[in-house]
Amino acid sequence: MIIYFLILTDNELSYDDYSEDFPIGFFETKKQAEETAQYYLKNIKGFCDFNCTYHILKKEIADNPNNILPDTIWIVQGWNINKNFDETNIIESPCFLTETRAKSEMNLMKNKYHREEWVVNKWKIGELEWQEGFVRMIGDTPLN
Repeated sequence: MIIYFLILTDNELSYDDYSEDFPIGFFETKKQAEETAQYYLKNIKGFCDFNCTYHILKKEIADNPNNILPDTIWIVQGWNINKNFDETNIIESPCFLTETRAKSEMNLMKNKYHREEWVVNKWKIGELEWQEGFVRMIGDTPLN
């Protein structure tokens, strides 16, 4: 089964090998992800104020022979930290139905890929992150 992962990007804060990404959520359909992206870019503080774009990743739910749509999934991510303390070289696993399976995959990935940081994240399908948006600051002064 395939689900869709929506990520918004602040292009003004992205550079070289770093992308200022905001993971928004996982969706059952690409259309749901696209509609959510358009809503955020037009209505949510920060995303509508700055040069932000989006991309949608197709993500497989592994070990799902009955092709069920679960309420929640787990995903493994690994990354390095650059000299500016930004997350780079991010890698991700497929989605999993259980935390146990995701942790097992993380151990395999750690042996295959050298990354400084690793995490297993739980996501509820259809639940939205960054609903309040963001504020960009210069010192103590908000820019939006």
